[in-house]
Amino acid sequence: MPGWVEDLLKEMFYGPFYEMAKDVWDWCIGLSTGVISQDPQHFSPATWDFVMNTLYPWTRGIGLSMMNVFFICVFLKAASNLKENITLELCIEGMIRLVALNVLMNMGMQLMQDFFSMAALMGKGVLSFEEPAFFTGEVDIGSVLFWWFMGFLYFFIALICGMLIFLTLFSRYVKLYLLTVTFPLAMPSMVSGRGIDETAKSWVRSFLGNVFEIVVIALVMSISGRIIGGMDLQGDSFADFFDGFGQALTSTIYMIGMAVSVRGARSFMKETFHL
Repeated sequence: MPGWVEDLLKEMFYGPFYEMAKDVWDWCIGLSTGVISQDPQHFSPATWDFVMNTLYPWTRGIGLSMMNVFFICVFLKAASNLKENITLELCIEGMIRLVALNVLMNMGMQLMQDFFSMAALMGKGVLSFEEPAFFTGEVDIGSVLFWWFMGFLYFFIALICGMLIFLTLFSRYVKLYLLTVTFPLAMPSMVSGRGIDETAKSWVRSFLGNVFEIVVIALVMSISGRIIGGMDLQGDSFADFFDGFGQALTSTIYMIGMAVSVRGARSFMKETFHL
């Protein structure tokens, strides 16, 4: 088929939906793969500056006050326990916890930034995303029928799936900013010891889960992209003049599968690592 005839058929039958869907999907995927290798400091410098210079000093002051309150509560709890005496070991344990918490409060911000950078480098290292062809340029009866009856649905799927992937990454960064701000509020509970220190443990689990979620997302995109991209739905099940429909259907499944896989990364972290 001459090239000019093929271009004319594309303009006649593909209409605006094919190009709109392709542009939206390419933009969302390009944006998503670009932010995977960024830490919160570089994802939004203005937000990080607000967190560092406004919110974090405020919560850090509250956290230091809570640290003293928790330590006094531990002492009063031990003193009010008539079954057990206040021993030297109990006092030493409380002082060790207090000293460790002071060190953690002073070095916490640097430790969090180190974890952010580590996760960003790991995500960049494992990401090997090769997007398969969105749709072959072959024009046949199958592709014409597909765009006539499912063109708008195809565009809608591309828009929703692309935005779901990007919003999953965006919400992760929002959580990381919140975890940074709440660090001084959660850590003082570790002074209290048994039971009350669950707040600090819960924060650590949430922090590690959200930080390294980006690594799992990068792995998911690399693996699922190859699995779905290697699918050949049309095979021998479509006639030569109808295989365009199978190619378009493969693209649709690819977009849905990628979005579902990325959304499930957090569940994988919880089930596998209890984070």
